[in-house]
Amino acid sequence: MAWRRLGNMTPLLAFSCFCLLVGDMLFGYDTGSFGGILANPGFINQFGDANAKGVYAISSLHTSLLSSLAFVGKFAGCFCAGPLIERCGHRAVFLILAAVSYEMDDRLREDAWCYTGNSEVGKSEGVVADGPVEMTSAGTGDGTGRLAQFIVGRIVVYASVGLVEVTVTTYQSEIVPAPLRGLVVLSLQLFLNAGSLVATGVNRAFSTYTSSVGWRVVTGIQFAFPTHSPRWLLSKDREADAVHALRRLRTPEEVSLGHCEAELSAIHEALRADVHKASWAAVFRGSNLRRTLVVLVGFTYQQITGQAFVSTYQTVFYKSNGYAAQAFTYPVINGVLGTLAVIPGMFLVDSLGPLFMISCALQAFWMFLLAGLGSKPYKTTTESNAVVAAFMLYSVCYSLGGAATPYLLAAEVPNHAVREKTASLGAALNVVWAFVTNFVMPYMLAALSFKVGYIFGGIAVSAVVWTFFFLPETKGRALEEIDAIFEKPFNPFRPTVITPTAAARRVGELEDDGKHEHQHVHDVDEKAVENQTV
Repeated sequence: MAWRRLGNMTPLLAFSCFCLLVGDMLFGYDTGSFGGILANPGFINQFGDANAKGVYAISSLHTSLLSSLAFVGKFAGCFCAGPLIERCGHRAVFLILAAVSYEMDDRLREDAWCYTGNSEVGKSEGVVADGPVEMTSAGTGDGTGRLAQFIVGRIVVYASVGLVEVTVTTYQSEIVPAPLRGLVVLSLQLFLNAGSLVATGVNRAFSTYTSSVGWRVVTGIQFAFPTHSPRWLLSKDREADAVHALRRLRTPEEVSLGHCEAELSAIHEALRADVHKASWAAVFRGSNLRRTLVVLVGFTYQQITGQAFVSTYQTVFYKSNGYAAQAFTYPVINGVLGTLAVIPGMFLVDSLGPLFMISCALQAFWMFLLAGLGSKPYKTTTESNAVVAAFMLYSVCYSLGGAATPYLLAAEVPNHAVREKTASLGAALNVVWAFVTNFVMPYMLAALSFKVGYIFGGIAVSAVVWTFFFLPETKGRALEEIDAIFEKPFNPFRPTVITPTAAARRVGELEDDGKHEHQHVHDVDEKAVENQTV
């Protein structure tokens, strides 16, 4: 369905969906680059501790703090995003995001300083005078690094990342037609992987310094704000503004046929009592509790199936396990494969169905293979190559669906009245798990090495089981139709009869060009109800 609707994506709709993902691309850059920074000799000499022989090294504790405490800022951004969106709208949050994103560009210059091992590079560009606190967190000599100051700078940067992950995904889900929702929301992972790929390329270059002017221009685009979400405008009783906003997002043909007015009228009728935003307590009441649990569990599995193992710590892991010669090359290959893998996932999520379950099953396979081969005390060349291949293929399978699907769940599963709050809660829990995994990973690698694959593989298997038993299919449904899916218990062993309201059904028809196909789905549902009654 996504292929068919791409031709109806207007320039403003495309801009509104994708421009603000530049912020997530810069987060991907930070995630990918920081693994290289941790293994960088200049960084180690300035922020590490010298042993009796005068060799500098960063302890497991300091590595954990450097990697994990930045998520304090991301947690704050995630948790605050929902209430901010409800009160002020997506555009106001985009303003905050764009302002803080300029701080993220300076992370690139801080990285360049680390790669060159020469703080004078930063000074020559005026970095120390106007850059973030990370840039001034060390002098020119070994052992001069100020760890606390460096960490505070990362916390500030990550606050905008939290805003991105909640604001952009909820905004996308509300403005795009149902057949395009999966493709558009999963694009977040494409931008994140692209940023990580850029970072691994810079890590590989090692001593190459590039001006940040280009990145300033790109992040500056974010100040050209998209239109308000029509559904948010309805929640504020601004129906005329909602119609105007939707007209700007739809094609001229749809506007001329009066589809925009009909769609908003159907949305308003379908939402009824849920048009206005509800309290935090509503997140855990009635069918919302089940929907909230789906979002929370999805975000949990996103973090605990081993992604930190193959992202933040991959360069360090390669260097410490006999692959030092290629420790900066393999992540580049890994980044390319992971980025390319997102693209088929963006299109398959709206047609294949259980993409998250398939992704987790494949992740488990590669983690078990990685643990089994990697744990052998003596490996042949073929086995060593297989270990690297398993590392990379895990990343491919993770990017295919396991990485981005939780964002889609958070954007489409919650009811309209609590969508932003539920997404904020899920993203905040995601940050907690990211903090935990990043903090414990150095200790796990030190104690278990390759055998951590058995732990992460087992967790991925449990994700497959959870998906099968508790995650109903929502592909191709309008947001208002999804309410009907969660009104009934889910049984994976027999089809569930879904009966959306007439208004919700009309929203789905208007969002889908294939009206007859969409109607046929509901006719089947109605016939099933009649047979069940008889």
